[in-house]
Amino acid sequence: MLNTKLLLTLQLLLLFVLLVNVPSFAQLRWDGEAGDGRWMTPDNWSGNVLPAVTDDIIFDNSFLTGNYTIHLPGGDSMVHVRSVTIAPGAGRTIELILPAANTALPGFKVSGAAYGMVIGNGGIFKNASGTGSGLPVEIADSLKISNGGRFIQNTEGSHAAIVAVLSRAPGTEEGTFEFDLPTASSTISLSGRTYGKLVLLSNAMNGTVTYTASGTNTITLKSDLYIGTGVTFSLNFSDTLFVGRDLIQQGGTLNLGNNNRSLVTVVNRHVVQSATGVITETGTGLPEMVFGGNTLQQIDCKGTIKDNVAVKMNSTEGATLTSPWSLPYKLHLVKGRIITSGSNILKLLSGCSIIADSLSDDSFIDGPLRKEGLSATDQFLFPVGKGNVMRWLTLKNVSGNFNVEYVGSNPQLISNTYGAGISYISQTGYWSILADAGPASASVELSFNGPNSGVGTNLATARVARLDNGVWLNNGNTAFTGTAGSRGSVVSNNVVSWSATPDQFALGSSVPVEGPLALVDDTTARGNNVVNNYSGALQLVAITSARYPVLTCRAFQKTQVRLCVVNNNGQVVKTVNTILERGVNRLPVEMPLLPAGVYGIYAFTPKGPSNVLRFIIIK
Repeated sequence: MLNTKLLLTLQLLLLFVLLVNVPSFAQLRWDGEAGDGRWMTPDNWSGNVLPAVTDDIIFDNSFLTGNYTIHLPGGDSMVHVRSVTIAPGAGRTIELILPAANTALPGFKVSGAAYGMVIGNGGIFKNASGTGSGLPVEIADSLKISNGGRFIQNTEGSHAAIVAVLSRAPGTEEGTFEFDLPTASSTISLSGRTYGKLVLLSNAMNGTVTYTASGTNTITLKSDLYIGTGVTFSLNFSDTLFVGRDLIQQGGTLNLGNNNRSLVTVVNRHVVQSATGVITETGTGLPEMVFGGNTLQQIDCKGTIKDNVAVKMNSTEGATLTSPWSLPYKLHLVKGRIITSGSNILKLLSGCSIIADSLSDDSFIDGPLRKEGLSATDQFLFPVGKGNVMRWLTLKNVSGNFNVEYVGSNPQLISNTYGAGISYISQTGYWSILADAGPASASVELSFNGPNSGVGTNLATARVARLDNGVWLNNGNTAFTGTAGSRGSVVSNNVVSWSATPDQFALGSSVPVEGPLALVDDTTARGNNVVNNYSGALQLVAITSARYPVLTCRAFQKTQVRLCVVNNNGQVVKTVNTILERGVNRLPVEMPLLPAGVYGIYAFTPKGPSNVLRFIIIK
């Protein structure tokens, strides 16, 4: 009995000790009852008591329905709480300020576990401490800036420890960390850091400030990089700056390389640059700006890119210019079209080169491309095209300034009148060239891709045709590359006389029977249908079944033929050379091996053209 009573007594004493020693955490809300906005006024707090070290502070609209601002104390005073949450209601703003009058280190400290500070949508914390060094705001564990929240660094005091604990949790992608420092220049912590939205302003210095940063580790911005008017942002990095959304430059200078390191800046959405903005490099490194998004990007650069800043297009959906754009050094096309227009042209300045794969349709300029300052240049590639197909053009032994564009419409609709040496021109497209700096001269090399490009079956009889006063004139064939019916090119005579308006060039042939087939009405085979009646040298007939599709043709005499199967993008997927007997022949095309899609068959014969068959494979 005695032991039982003693045990019970000891348990009660232990419970008492635990209750005494476990800190009591309380939530304390702002009610603003005093009306002066001061942290140190007890009447501004629910219960009319000042926060303690163990309190979790919440600023919301539980008591005050409108916007409001709270001022921490000045002088050498420190406020220490467990945590602070700024959580305005929808459409409201709540701002907590550590004022310039405060010189304590730290002036504001949160020491709780998990999130020491949470800034919600509409919430603002402004660190305007008057100290010139040290850490005026100390945050244990993590700082969470939710989408729509802002942390403003408005002091010369240190910020490295703050950005080191920035939360990367979902919902912080558009949380803003804003630098607006009251000093002419400052080094900011970027190497190896992850921000939501990074904003650089110069308001505290009346419009002029320089921010510098260096390092060898990746910089990750989950949404935007915003550079305000009067800001110089100068970098010395040898890794990558990832901009998850937009690069916005409202003025000032973005220096991508102030020393010998080469920074790669990847922008995943839009680039917007004002007319006073400058993007440059002043060191010996070779920085690169990469467009790497997975949605259609927009490029609205009204300012200047200069010096050795390279641009790479490596975007899944490409980009559209919404203003004219001039590049000084290098353009590298890897993936994605750059869509231009007459009013929003892409201009390569005299020192700018271009890198593109002329055998790939993955990346090209869809619209006009201008190159300036060519002088006795051996050759310059214009990787232009339309839609999903590149149809490049190269100017050889070239001098002058040139605007080049590929037009994906039938040049016979402009004129079907031919001069001597031209019997046929392509129906699939033509090139527009404007030479506007004399004396201009060049040989024009036009590319072809597929059997319907207008060059015929014998490249020796292929021609470059030039439109002159409504007549397609023979501009010669000084060289050719590739294989007829597949890929290649034809080079014209040297052109020294250019019009004041754009000149049109097209591929053609000097021999009528060697030209590719003219398109007739499309025909389609579905189910068990026999289609297409035609009275040419060959009659192509499609007979298909769901399981064993077969293509046949009827020849009116024994003939040698080359059959080209092309997909809906005009790319040759199969070529067959065979001899057909008089009568019905089964074509040696293994249709079951072709993927589902729309196809066309073009037939080239020594005697004349056949009809064109378009068919659909459904699997």
